[in-house]
Amino acid sequence: MISNGVRSGKYSNPNVATHVVRGTIYDRNGRVLALEVPRTTVLVKKNSRNTEAIAQIISITASSTPDEILRIIEASTDDFVPIASNLDAETVSLISANLEKNSIPESDVSFRKDYTRTYPATYHAAQLLYETEKVFDNVLSPAPGFDELTTYGNDVHLTIDLDIQYLLDQAIQQVYEIQSPDYAVGLIIDISTGEVLAATTYPFFDLNDSSTISESQKVSRALIGSIYRPNLRISEVKTVLDVKTHGQNSTSIDYSVEDNFTKDLPVISSMARMPDGNSSIVAVIPDEDSKYLLFIGSVNPKFYNTVPYILDSALTIIEQGLAAQNKI
Repeated sequence: MISNGVRSGKYSNPNVATHVVRGTIYDRNGRVLALEVPRTTVLVKKNSRNTEAIAQIISITASSTPDEILRIIEASTDDFVPIASNLDAETVSLISANLEKNSIPESDVSFRKDYTRTYPATYHAAQLLYETEKVFDNVLSPAPGFDELTTYGNDVHLTIDLDIQYLLDQAIQQVYEIQSPDYAVGLIIDISTGEVLAATTYPFFDLNDSSTISESQKVSRALIGSIYRPNLRISEVKTVLDVKTHGQNSTSIDYSVEDNFTKDLPVISSMARMPDGNSSIVAVIPDEDSKYLLFIGSVNPKFYNTVPYILDSALTIIEQGLAAQNKI
C-alpha cells in the first residue's frame, strides 16, 4: 500500500510463544534438582448432551464419582468445566480411548496441558534451590520468544554434589535431634576451588509442598558471614558451575554477577562463622592433603553437654560416607 508516497502496511500482532517452560536445575553431576513436569487437566463442555456418559468415563480414573462430576458441571458457569487435573500421559490416553470408544464428540471434552515445578530430591539442598529459583528467575524463565509455540528456559548447573549433600543432611539431622537447637547449619566446600558441594539448614522443608513454610525457614543460613581455620581462609565461594541453553546442543551462557545477579548467590564473598555462644565445628577432610572444608553449627542448642560428642559424630558420618563414595 502506498500513502502519500510512503509505503505502509497493516499492523499484525507478532507470533509469540504461548508458553514458557522453566529451565532445569542440575547438580554438578547432571542429576536433576528441579524441573517442569507436564500435567494435564480434563475439561467438559457444560452444555454437552453427553455429560452423563462423560462423567462415567472420567470417574474410572478420577477420584470423583459420576454424580459428583455431574454436580461440578452443573454448578459451574464456565463453558468448559475442569473436572480432574494433574493427569499423566497414561491416564489421558485411557480417557481419550474410552471417549472414542463411546463415540463422544471431540468438541465435548478438551485437555489442557500445564507444567508443575517438581523437586526430585525433596528437602535436600532446599534452601539453596529456593534461592537459586529466585536469583535466576529471568534465566530459568525468559520472556516468550517470537515465532515459536513454546519458549524453553535456560538450565542452571549448581556446584552441589547430591551424594555429598545426602551425607551432610544425615549428619545435620542427627545434630538437630540430639541437641535440639533453634536451627542447625552445615556446609562442605571444595578447598581447591571454593565450590560449595553441600549446603543445608535444618529444619528442612519439602520444596514440593512449601506453601505453609515461613520465609525465614527458607533462608539458607549456612551462607552468611565467614569461615576461618588456622592457615586456611576461603574468601570466594561459588554455588553455580554454569548456565546453559536448553536442549541437546546446550551451550554455555555468559552471566555477570555484577550486572545481572547481585543477590550474592553465584559468588559469595565470605562464608561464615557461628555467633559467639553457639556450638560449631570447622574441620578439613582428610587431615592430610585435605580436599574438603566442613562446617557444622547449631544455634542455641538445648543440650550443651552433647556438643563435643555429636559434632565429632557428625564429622565421622561425613568422613566415612566420603570414603565409601571413593571421594577421599
